[in-house]
Amino acid sequence: MSSSIDCIADCLPNNTNLVVAFASLEGDMVDQHFGSSQGFYVYDVSQDEANLLIQKKFAREAKDGNEDKLKPKLSWLVGCDLVYCGSIGGSATRQLISLGITPKKVTGGPDVEELIEELQSQLQGEPEFWLANIIRKKSKQSKILDASIQNNNKPAFAFSEGEEDWG
Repeated sequence: MSSSIDCIADCLPNNTNLVVAFASLEGDMVDQHFGSSQGFYVYDVSQDEANLLIQKKFAREAKDGNEDKLKPKLSWLVGCDLVYCGSIGGSATRQLISLGITPKKVTGGPDVEELIEELQSQLQGEPEFWLANIIRKKSKQSKILDASIQNNNKPAFAFSEGEEDWG
């Protein structure tokens, strides 16, 4: 799996599956603090299967409050729906949310495989509130994209001059 892309959005399959990143040193368990994570493993997750899309290694960083180390990670994760990490600071949490990415803190170094199975179980049944919100958001985005394609790639909506999208 190559890590030479600029962001996750550049390698996304054309579907509505969840795109989930795991902060992990080796890819087997979530064992990294978001800001100082040395690696992210990104999966395409559906009800029935999960496929590793891409992974990327980052240089070792100190947990020193220096926010410059967040920028490359945040930029690279654009396109993800969800990021699991062992811990995360408030600033990184806010920045991920502003990018449309839901951060999920997990403790005890859970296995990536187990977390994927938990997600799949929720996708097959009744998802928790936070996951239901992600699914709803993806469904809305998919409908807008479908409408754009049906309109010969013309935007399905447009803002008037001076209008902004407030979510």
